[in-house]
Amino acid sequence: MSAPRAATVIVTWNSAAHVAEAVRSVPEGVPVVVVDNASRDGSADVARRAGARVIEVGSNLGFGPACNLGAEASAPSETILFLNPDAALVDGPSVLAALLASLDSDPGVAAVAPALTGDGQDAFHLRKLPTLGSLAREALLVNKLFPGNPGFRAERYLDRPRDVPFDVEQPAGAALLVRRDVFTALRGFDSAFSPAWFEDVDLCARIWQSGHRIRYVPSVVATHVGGTAMNALSYRDYLPLYTRNLFRYLGRHADVPTRLGAWIVLVLGTLLRLFLIPFVRGDHARPDAAVAYLRVLRGLLGFGFTSALLPPQVGA
Repeated sequence: MSAPRAATVIVTWNSAAHVAEAVRSVPEGVPVVVVDNASRDGSADVARRAGARVIEVGSNLGFGPACNLGAEASAPSETILFLNPDAALVDGPSVLAALLASLDSDPGVAAVAPALTGDGQDAFHLRKLPTLGSLAREALLVNKLFPGNPGFRAERYLDRPRDVPFDVEQPAGAALLVRRDVFTALRGFDSAFSPAWFEDVDLCARIWQSGHRIRYVPSVVATHVGGTAMNALSYRDYLPLYTRNLFRYLGRHADVPTRLGAWIVLVLGTLLRLFLIPFVRGDHARPDAAVAYLRVLRGLLGFGFTSALLPPQVGA
């Protein structure tokens, strides 16, 4: 018997509000494996009632290791659709058929992603891999003050038509169909990025380094709420973890001058934000933001990044 063409892997962590829609959006007959990272809101039961096979691991493995577990459990499908619990395919059969057809048409393409819809998704779901320029624009508030700047538009592919397929360096991992043989050859997601953030960026970088490409397929769509995992954490716990994993990514994929430049702009950007806290109302409460920036600065200076999701005194 030939292997099924696709299987779906969803990782949940307190995702009960959305995961049923994600599971039900997958075409009938396509296996869905949900790996639950010790949710406290009944996510596993919700996913099971929606029709998924659920693996409850009993602890928070982190996103990447849970995806790897789900990929292993979903074998032997030809491809793996990684789907966020807050994402859903719009007309699942059409989405999967178009994504598989895109892979079939070009053996050099190892992964394909549909268009994402939802608040802010135009600027979120397609981007180039991190560069010193992109990090500097974000750290030094250029993107905040001048959101339409040419560098940002080029980095997010906003300077080209979005209604035709094209190769993209890093589509969001919210809905990504990957050839299993490539995923297996690359040993899946790197567990060093646990519990979350930059594991999908790292995987995309390694796909490109392996000589394969990633394709954006705009003819089909998935919805994506976005930010649900981040919003479940305080900023003081999210930002240090995100920054730690950024530098782990740079340590694997950037040269020494880029890493040094990134360190400089992140230190300057963090100091700038600390200075502005008394004068500017940001997206987060001032006390939470202040602790977040101090924790980031502490980590950047080599004293370890602190987050509720990390053991104490974990260094970069």
